[in-house]
Amino acid sequence: MSNQRRDHVTDSWLSLVVRDVHFWVPVAVLIAGLLVLRWIS
Repeated sequence: MSNQRRDHVTDSWLSLVVRDVHFWVPVAVLIAGLLVLRWIS
């Protein structure tokens, strides 16, 4: 695989993760849960 093709695949994978709601919702729930745990302790 050429270096340019590898960069394109990496960029497309990264852009998919950044735009994916199914990735960000659990991350937001996890952060909110950690904040609540810190608040109640």
